[in-house]
Amino acid sequence: MRNSKFIISCYRQMCFYMLLIFSYTTVSSQKLPSPLDIPIILSGNFGELRSNHFHSGIDFKTQGRIGLPIRAVKEAFVSRISVSPRGYGRALYLQHPDGTTSVYAHLNSFAAPIENFVRDSQYIKESFPVDLSLSEEIFHIKTGQIIGYGGNTGSSGGPHLHFEIRDTQTNEPIDPLPFFKTQIKDTRKPQIRAMMIYPQEGKGIVNGKTEKQVLKISKDKAGKDTVQTPINAWGEIAMGIKAYDAMNDATNIYGVRELSLSVDDKIVFHYILDRFSFAQTRYLNSFVDWEEWILSRKFYMKSVIEPGNLLNCYVKKDADSNNGIINIEEERSYNFKYALKDLYDNTSILEFEVVGQKQDIPTFKPFGTYYAHSKDNITERDGVKLSIPKGNLYTDIYFTYSMLKNYTPYSHLYKLHKRWPLHKDCPLEITLCNDSFPDKEKYGITAIGEKKISWIGGVYQNGTIKTNIRELGAYTVSIDTTSPKILPILPNKWAIEKKISFKISDNLSGIAQWKGTLNGEFVLFEYDAKKALLFCEFDPKRMSIGKQKLELHVFDACGNEQSYKANISW
Repeated sequence: MRNSKFIISCYRQMCFYMLLIFSYTTVSSQKLPSPLDIPIILSGNFGELRSNHFHSGIDFKTQGRIGLPIRAVKEAFVSRISVSPRGYGRALYLQHPDGTTSVYAHLNSFAAPIENFVRDSQYIKESFPVDLSLSEEIFHIKTGQIIGYGGNTGSSGGPHLHFEIRDTQTNEPIDPLPFFKTQIKDTRKPQIRAMMIYPQEGKGIVNGKTEKQVLKISKDKAGKDTVQTPINAWGEIAMGIKAYDAMNDATNIYGVRELSLSVDDKIVFHYILDRFSFAQTRYLNSFVDWEEWILSRKFYMKSVIEPGNLLNCYVKKDADSNNGIINIEEERSYNFKYALKDLYDNTSILEFEVVGQKQDIPTFKPFGTYYAHSKDNITERDGVKLSIPKGNLYTDIYFTYSMLKNYTPYSHLYKLHKRWPLHKDCPLEITLCNDSFPDKEKYGITAIGEKKISWIGGVYQNGTIKTNIRELGAYTVSIDTTSPKILPILPNKWAIEKKISFKISDNLSGIAQWKGTLNGEFVLFEYDAKKALLFCEFDPKRMSIGKQKLELHVFDACGNEQSYKANISW
C-alpha cells in the first residue's frame, strides 16, 4: 500500500513538472512583435555581467532619441507602475494571460491615461517616487497599443528601452531574445579576450607559482584563438575566462549565454544563462572573479562552482566533475577546451594544453580566523560586532581583523577582512568610543575605501550604531551635519520655459527627501538622480497663472535640511 501511494505521489510530481516544462517551452517558442517602430538593434542582452547582478532583460536601442512610441507586445493589463529617480526610472509592468509579465523601463513618460493616473497618485501621496499595484480592471491593453514613450530615466546610461519577460508566478526573468530571434540578425560569435588560471591554496601550483595568473589570448595565422603562455601545472587548479558576445549592426559587447569547459573530452563545467531569480542575481559575485572586478573593472567568469553559490544556471552532467576543480596528477598533457555559444549557435572554441609537471606545492599557512560558509560566524571585540549568518559567504575564508583607534572623534576604524562580497544583509554594530554628539540622528556608519567614503547609515541605540552591510571591508562611525546644496538653474527663464530647475547635492549621507510648494500647496518636483537635477514643470490642472510663492525643502539621510524661497511668476 505504501509503495502504491509513493508511486502515485511520484507520478503526480512528474506530471506537474512536465506541465511546467511544457508551459515554459510553449511560451518561449512564441514570436513577439517589436515594442518599437524602428529596426531592432540591441545595446544589451540578457544575463550581461553588471555590478552585483546579472542584467535581467534586453536593451533596445532607440537611435539615441527620447520620445519614441513604446508598444505593448501582447494583450495584457497594467499590473504595476513604478517611478523612481534611480533604478528603472519610469517603468510599466504588463501581465499577460499566458502566465508572463512584460516590463518596459527607463520610459520618459507613460501614455496619457496612465500618465494622468500616475500624476494623480503622486499628488495624493505627495511623493515623486511611487510603486503602484493595479487590479485587472483599471487599464486593459491591446497588442501593439502605445503604452509610453522611450527615455533615459532612472539609472539608465543613455536613451534606450529596457525590456523584460518574467514568469508571473515566480517573478523570475526569462531571456526575451528567443521571442525576437527572427527579427535580429546575428552571425558573429563570442569573443575570447583572456584567461585566468587559479592554483588552489595549498593544493596546486602553476608555472612555479601559487598565485592566480592571467593568460593572454592571441590569434594564429588561421584566425584561431590560442593561449600565448605554456602552462605547466601540478595538483588542483581552476580556470576562468574573460569573454564577450557580439552582434551584427552594433559595436556593443554583450554577455555570453552559454559556456562549457572540458578536459580530455569530459565536461567539467557548463552553464546556460537563460533564466534566474532576483534572489539569486547577487550570486554573480561568486560567478565572477570579484576581486579582479573590484581592482581592475574586468569580468572573469570563473569555471568553478563555489560551495556557497546556489545559482541555478549551472548544468551538472558529471557527478564527479568536482564543480570545476581539475586535478593535474599525471605527468602528461591534459587537453582543455572552452566552448562559448550564443542563441544563434555562433560558437567560439579555445583549445589549449596543460602539461602535468610534478612540482613542489608550498604548504598553505593560513592567517586569520576560519569562517565556514555553511555556519554562522560572529566577530565581537573592541566595540564592534559583525554577524555573518550561514549562506552569506560563497566559500570558506580566513577572516582577518585589525583596528585603528580613534579614527574619527567618535569611533575606531575596524578593518573587517579585505573587501569581500556578502550575499545578503549582515548585521554590523559599532559602539561609540565617544558618544558626545547631542543629535544622535547625525551618526552613521561609513565604509572607508582607498579613494572613497561611502555612507551606510544606521540606527542609534544606547551608544551603539546598528546597520546592515553586504560587503566586508573597513568601517567606522562618522557624523553628517552639513545640509544639502540647492543651486537654481537659470531662474530668469523659469517663467518663459514654464519649468523650475535646480541642481541639488549632498556631501555624505545623500539626498533622501524633497518637498516643493507654491503658495503653500504641494507641487510635484521630479528628481533625476544621475544628473542631480530637481525640476517642476507647469501643470495647468493644478497650478494657476500669475505670481507664486515658491518654497523648496531638501533633506539628506541624516535629516539635514536646506531651503530655497523665491517669488516666481508663471
